Amino acid sequence: MNSSGHLPVSSSAIRPLAKRRPRGRPRKPIVNGAPVEKAPAAVGTLTRTKSLILAALRVWELKQRGLG
Repeated sequence: MNSSGHLPVSSSAIRPLAKRRPRGRPRKPIVNGAPVEKAPAAVGTLTRTKSLILAALRVWELKQRGLG
């Protein structure tokens, strides 16, 4: 015990800190100095319909949280 009444903490007893994740939206990948853009799906395809439904769901969720 030291003078303040606490036991000394050994370095092996200290838990390592977790790696921090970046907050916010992920950045778009950059190739040759320009951001890479995905080509949108063709109109009338199931892929486009699915992406539009997912986008609408994200908007609805943000409105429910009061962020939009």
